[in-house]
Amino acid sequence: MVSHTCDQCGATVPADEQFCPSCGAFIDPLQESAPPRPAPARPRRSSGNVISVSSDGPYEEFRLDEPTPAAPPPSTPRGASTVECPSCHAPNPSTNLHCQNCGARLRQEPLPTAPRPAVQATAGVRAALAISGLLLVVILVALAVNLFGGDGTATSTTVPTSTTTTEPQVVENAPIQVLSVTCTQPGLGPYVCDNLINGEGSEYQVNWEELEAAEQTLEIRLNFSQPMIVERIDWLNLSDTNRFRQNHRAQGLTIEADGNLVPLTTNLENSPGLQSITWATVNANYVKITIHSTFRAEVVDGQSYRELAIDEITLIGRPYTAPSS
Repeated sequence: MVSHTCDQCGATVPADEQFCPSCGAFIDPLQESAPPRPAPARPRRSSGNVISVSSDGPYEEFRLDEPTPAAPPPSTPRGASTVECPSCHAPNPSTNLHCQNCGARLRQEPLPTAPRPAVQATAGVRAALAISGLLLVVILVALAVNLFGGDGTATSTTVPTSTTTTEPQVVENAPIQVLSVTCTQPGLGPYVCDNLINGEGSEYQVNWEELEAAEQTLEIRLNFSQPMIVERIDWLNLSDTNRFRQNHRAQGLTIEADGNLVPLTTNLENSPGLQSITWATVNANYVKITIHSTFRAEVVDGQSYRELAIDEITLIGRPYTAPSS
């Protein structure tokens, strides 16, 4: 019988096997094998149902009325133990690693694995490790020197704390909220002193001709709830031109405040409506305005009055903040 040579491991495989018993590789039955030795020619004869074929191959005589003979089981060397294939249950020599009938693996123990290669540090890695170790030693020595001085006592390190300076908040000027207002003359009827700061458009009136005859002045004091910086005074006369001219109008003024060493003397304009007086004082708890003279009342539409009329007084400024030492 012609044998084959395994292409994978080079083992010799019998011609009737499809798998290499050594490595389990598939053996192509059409693979060219070594040419068989020529056999002597046998005469062809026929007798009844017996057919005999003579050729160069390994053929034998058989009868037509007999069943086809089964393939012989794989040969096992004499005296060798057998191993049953777990896949096709065919017997195999115990020396086989794979089934010579189906090529299945006969043994299920784990295949040997190569040992894990040992980690080898390169020269660069060894140098980096050496430098890191040296730096660690230097740091530890520096910490020891810092903690323990030459006298052997521990020294504490003071970490400077950051200080933040708070800039003073800039407050814009606005109408000052006046706590109260007092006048040396309370006023006539509903035209009282409080009308100067209520913002309701109601005016303040006094009999100026009586004050003038008694050689008296009129003082108006505006009080604050806290020290203030005053930078401007808005004086509001009557807006109606006829009524403005029919009454006395303030003219000569003296303005002062607590802590203000030099009072301001000024004159108002003879015009209805609003006019502003630029004047500054710092850390003031009140402002006092003294009226010395007036523009005389005029006859308009046959009417003239003895009263001095003022619509409203507004102070412009902001709260005073003492400078930090």
